[in-house]
Amino acid sequence: MTTIKVPKSLRDRLNAIADERGRGTTLADVLTELIARHEVEKTRARLAYLETVQAAEADEAGMARAARRAENAARVLREREARR
Repeated sequence: MTTIKVPKSLRDRLNAIADERGRGTTLADVLTELIARHEVEKTRARLAYLETVQAAEADEAGMARAARRAENAARVLREREARR
């Protein structure tokens, strides 16, 4: 078992969550659940991102528009830099 230092306000919040869960719930249980939730949310966000990328790549016209906008933005930045 390792001791970690956390601010009192955070410890109190964790204890409140443990109290909500009922008798026998430890801070380790609360932290384990919070980490699991974080990992699930991270996975969902990554899957949503990949789905968005796939949809964008399937939209050839949209990809062409995005490429033109990116090239225009790069041109503007190059011109601005050249004037300095």
